[in-house]
Amino acid sequence: MKKYFFYTIIIIFYSCEKVINIDTDYSDERIVLDASIFKNINEDFATATVMVSKTAPYFDENNTLTAEAEVYVKTKNGNINLIYNSEKKYYTNKISYINYEEDYEFFVKLENQNYYSSEKLIKVSGIESVVFGDRKSLNKDEIELLITFTDPKEIVDFNLWKFGPKGNGDNYDYLLSRDLYTNGNQFTFSFFIDKTKYFKNNEFVYVEMSGLTEEGFNYLNILTAQAGAQNGRPFSSASSIIKGNIINQSNPEKFPLGYYRVSEFDYFRLSKEDAPDGVFD
Repeated sequence: MKKYFFYTIIIIFYSCEKVINIDTDYSDERIVLDASIFKNINEDFATATVMVSKTAPYFDENNTLTAEAEVYVKTKNGNINLIYNSEKKYYTNKISYINYEEDYEFFVKLENQNYYSSEKLIKVSGIESVVFGDRKSLNKDEIELLITFTDPKEIVDFNLWKFGPKGNGDNYDYLLSRDLYTNGNQFTFSFFIDKTKYFKNNEFVYVEMSGLTEEGFNYLNILTAQAGAQNGRPFSSASSIIKGNIINQSNPEKFPLGYYRVSEFDYFRLSKEDAPDGVFD
């Protein structure tokens, strides 16, 4: 049976069941690690990507990227060294095969400090459809998207939704969801976008679904509540002093900022040409 809901996800976006400690009493430089291993649900391989930067004191947004780290992922088949891409400013490499049972250990060595985390691959159900809706917004520039997916009954799901790009470059909106009311059912939820921003320089809108652990859901929930979701890379935000899932093995009190994720993802591209008549007049 197909059900529709329209604001549940937005409400869930601000809910938090497991509080993560926030320490605001420091002003020293910190390492920021924005790390992920993403696997397309239709592929066997995955791509590891790690952005390494240093942040200035509290609330200073002038992070400095660094290419001086040693970065690798440990798998049962051996270590995979990540190579620095000078154009894109991050470390990356391909993992030829990835499964759900294995722990994927993540290591960064920088300035005599050893950073570490470990996660398993999170499965996602996938996006079934994205279409333009016909409901109107109080803002005449906003148009409705209807996103449909089926939530697996056997597992508790936490998801991150990504919408964009808006205008130029890596400019996206993010939305958090969990299956508190959707478990085991097919659901369609509504999301409004500003057509003057999303379609300013693009002929399509990109919608992506990826998985989160419960800890990752709570971490990002706090981070976005403080900093806002309109951030190109929400996991790398260092304006809030939130301890993620990466530890400093050399000096635990000098923990890095950022988060490490290992997840499947699915995406859908909705063309401007699929819009109802009159939407872009």
